[in-house]
Amino acid sequence: MSTVCGSDLHTVFGRRPEPAPSILGHEIVGEIVEHRTKDLRDFNGVALSKGDRITWSIMASCQRCHYCQTGLPQKCKQVRKYGHLPLDRYPHLTGGYAEYICLMPGTALFKVPDDLSDEIVAPANCTLATAQNAVSTVRLSCHDTVLVQGAGLLGLYLCALAKSKGCPTVIATDLDPSRLQMARQFGADRCFAVEDYEPADLVRRIREACPDGRLSVAFEACGATEAADVAMEALDVAGRYLLAGLVTPNSLLRIDANQVIRKVLTIAGVHNYGPGHLQGALAFLQAHHTTYPFDAVVGRVFPLARINDAIQEAASGKYARVGIRP
Repeated sequence: MSTVCGSDLHTVFGRRPEPAPSILGHEIVGEIVEHRTKDLRDFNGVALSKGDRITWSIMASCQRCHYCQTGLPQKCKQVRKYGHLPLDRYPHLTGGYAEYICLMPGTALFKVPDDLSDEIVAPANCTLATAQNAVSTVRLSCHDTVLVQGAGLLGLYLCALAKSKGCPTVIATDLDPSRLQMARQFGADRCFAVEDYEPADLVRRIREACPDGRLSVAFEACGATEAADVAMEALDVAGRYLLAGLVTPNSLLRIDANQVIRKVLTIAGVHNYGPGHLQGALAFLQAHHTTYPFDAVVGRVFPLARINDAIQEAASGKYARVGIRP
């Protein structure tokens, strides 16, 4: 099974360049039908065999270059990303929108626990693992008050991760009231519809929702550059701002450097994740899959023959994710 990620929609609708022809799809869970490794084991050392259900890292990396050696295998000099490679490049079948996929050397494999459905697991090997990377990068702790800008799937996962860490206040903002309703189910304590407020009023409401008016961490998961203005103003001294959703070219921010310096702010970005983040994502799902409605993330599942219908349904925004099951 593969789910339709927002980045797949960016590619399909021409908002970012990708090689063509290619097989898209990188949020995937699959069953081993053949392997040529004598003693095949997953990232945790668990033995794997034919018939096992697995998921895997979004990329295959060389494990030798500077970036691999310094904890950024997703930036490997020879990185090969599933769902992003041209069809004429070996091993050809590298996208999830297909019946079969060839896993390449340098891929981190994970055996899927039996109590987690395909629908729960498939988005983990992109969106949830990226959210894990985000919370690790800002060193999120139980003492932090959190703002999540955007209640798409990345934002929902960030809300759940923050709440599960014991953060006293988790605030979500979005344009869509229905998404904010979902954010509440994933741990958000307060939700604000962006269009209901002028920026200054939104900043004030965010601060008022925090104990002592102190916002310590903000996550950008909405892809809107104007969100940065609100976050930078709302953050307290020594606040941390994590950018994760502004992945389209020319996403230019207006930043007052004086504000960054005087408030001692930290601004960071994450792109994809390392194998340890996917490991953490699966452990989080196993521990909390009954705490939050992860089984409601995939709203509809289509057969591969109806791929175009699946893309259109995903683009409608009606569901956090749409699935494709060959």
